[in-house]
Amino acid sequence: MATLNFPGGAIFDALIAQAALKAQVDILLTLNPNHFTRLGSAIASIVQVPA
Repeated sequence: MATLNFPGGAIFDALIAQAALKAQVDILLTLNPNHFTRLGSAIASIVQVPA
């Protein structure tokens, strides 16, 4: 995270993203999709905003 120059809060988003990928979830619901889509295409493909 330091090499990507992300601030402290982004570390928590990255941990959530990594857990979602490891668990092979189909959807990661969030009210802040930009926090996750910047972490790469693997996460961006499963991020959705709840309806």
